[in-house]
Amino acid sequence: MSFILHLFFIQVGFTAVTTITYSCLSNSTCGCSVKPAILTKIVGGEQANTDTWGWVVSIRIGNSHVCGGSLISSTLILTAAHCLISLKSLANLNINAGSNYLSIIDQRRTVSKIYIHKYYDENTLVHDIAIIRLSSPINMNDQSIALICLPSTKTIDYPPTDATVVAIGWGVLSSGNNIPSNSLQQVTLKTISKTTMNCRRTIHDDNAQFCSGVRGGGKDTCQGDSGGPLMIFSNGRWILVGITSYGISCALANYPGVYTRVSYYIDWISCFLTNDISCIENTTLKQASLLSMGLSIYYKNILIVFLCFVILKLGLS
Repeated sequence: MSFILHLFFIQVGFTAVTTITYSCLSNSTCGCSVKPAILTKIVGGEQANTDTWGWVVSIRIGNSHVCGGSLISSTLILTAAHCLISLKSLANLNINAGSNYLSIIDQRRTVSKIYIHKYYDENTLVHDIAIIRLSSPINMNDQSIALICLPSTKTIDYPPTDATVVAIGWGVLSSGNNIPSNSLQQVTLKTISKTTMNCRRTIHDDNAQFCSGVRGGGKDTCQGDSGGPLMIFSNGRWILVGITSYGISCALANYPGVYTRVSYYIDWISCFLTNDISCIENTTLKQASLLSMGLSIYYKNILIVFLCFVILKLGLS
């Protein structure tokens, strides 16, 4: 039974049933964009309207989109650990914010540090959570930009079972297509009880993770959406409840997607927002000054070869 990291949405149909408009509180400081979110109850995903999800960012290596993330402050992005764990250098890592389209660069920022949860397990993907610190702040005066709200307290019971949630990201429009959609996609899902067989056989830690999908399949996140937000609409604003983590194939009946439970990590996240140095104790830190390894290793190897040559010449003379 193999796990597939989520990197793209899968879309398996186009039958519209009902349109739902989510109108935000105008005075909210987070979880609200310029325009209301409009979603249709369809099979598969749909294109998101512009200026609807101001906190979602494209995480890139060079110009290639690799994962999604969520703005939680002007300099911090919450994403999945598996998106970043294999990086050898931060030199080509950057993010783009404020655009629904991968082809349009709005606010691009380089990365100064990444923080990966200390107990992240690459085999089970438990504690699949990480924070990116940007080299310079995002311009929050841009109407296309907004911050996502976070859960207020640490709990293992949020979001509740059978809650309506929304996932967003850039993804393929059909199964088997490996090219991400140029336009941001959105999909409505339901949270699934951890006691169901479908969830129990997929999940590894029901405190740190939860399941979401739809009965019968057909809606899911898939290869390419990793790190992107799963959100619930509550009290007139959007709250980040999950981080897209993994699944068994995509949109299959009886195999829901697995998401990192944000409320479980709220204390860990909050200490980054308050610049509490104790966060580092529960973090694997990678930073630009230590991770310019592409060049540093190159020159180190040249130096080693040069020294060996000098020693050899001295030995022969």
